[in-house]
Amino acid sequence: MAKDHDKPFWKTALKLALGAIAVIVFFGVGLYYTAKYNTYAPPDVPAVPDWGISKDHPIPSQR
Repeated sequence: MAKDHDKPFWKTALKLALGAIAVIVFFGVGLYYTAKYNTYAPPDVPAVPDWGISKDHPIPSQR
């Protein structure tokens, strides 16, 4: 006779809670690490105010 032996509910709930905590901690540590030790820095070259045609007037006679 086969025994129908289900796991107790509290064990399943405990495993799910521990898994959720592990995922939250994993992402929290990852976000903390990237915020604290981010080495990317944008270039320090200042923008030139008269670059290209961005300041040109659309009407050629008023340039």
